[in-house]
This record gives sequence, structure tokens and C-alpha cells, in this order.
Amino acid sequence: MHKILVAVDGSKYSERVVRYLVGIIQDGGLLGGNVEIHLVNVQTLLPTRVAQGMSRNELDSYYLEKSTQASRRAIDSLENEGIAFTFHALQGDAASRIIACSESLGCDSIILGSHGNGVLEGIFLGSVAAKVTQLSSIPITLVK
Repeated sequence: MHKILVAVDGSKYSERVVRYLVGIIQDGGLLGGNVEIHLVNVQTLLPTRVAQGMSRNELDSYYLEKSTQASRRAIDSLENEGIAFTFHALQGDAASRIIACSESLGCDSIILGSHGNGVLEGIFLGSVAAKVTQLSSIPITLVK
């Protein structure tokens, strides 16, 4: 079984990532259908001054809601295509959390967008994509 971590952030590049993934699964491409998908969204931590006033349950609910909102299109697309996946809502530095998650799950590859929702979208390779590429020891597919 080939395990793939698919990182999404709600950007147009994330939508392209999911379309790419669906296409290669449906075409029986490199993955041949024997694949385990782990859909991941990482939310930036709230500033300490904000988080201090919230309980652990409130923080967990907040992050889960934000992750689910950012991943809604990806979730809906995979469900509509009948593709099974496990959703992971994470918090912290996106690149390091993506790498840590891929390692803990024993993933064979990572797929993510070449850019995200950043301020300089479209100018340079996205900072998360660049950092994941630098830190990963497994193959990465960047979708433009």
C-alpha cells in the first residue's frame, strides 16, 4: 500500500493538487488504486495573548473548524469521487508539521501545491513548499 500525504490550505493550488490526485488515481497511474490518502491542513498558532484566554477545548474546536473550512473543497472533491482518506487537522509551522506527520504515518510521498495563500502568491516558490522540499527525505510532487 502506497501512503500519500496531501497537504491543502484552501488555495487554488490546493484545488489543483486534489484534481491531480483524483486524476492519477482514476487513470490507474503510478498509484494504481492501492493507495492510502492522508489529507492534511496545518493552521498557524494563535498569538499567545489570544490563546491564553481560551480553554484547551475551545482551542481544539477553533483549530479543527479552521482546518475543516480551509479543506472543505478538498474534502468534498475526494468524497464526491468516492476516494477514501483520513483527515488530519494540525497546528504550528506548516512545513515542519507536514514533515513530522508524513514521518509518523510512514508516508511514501507528499503532494502539495507549489504556492499557498501567502502574500507573494505566484512570485516565488511558496515558502512552505520550499521548506518541505528541503526537509523531506521522501519524494515530493509539487502541483503548480
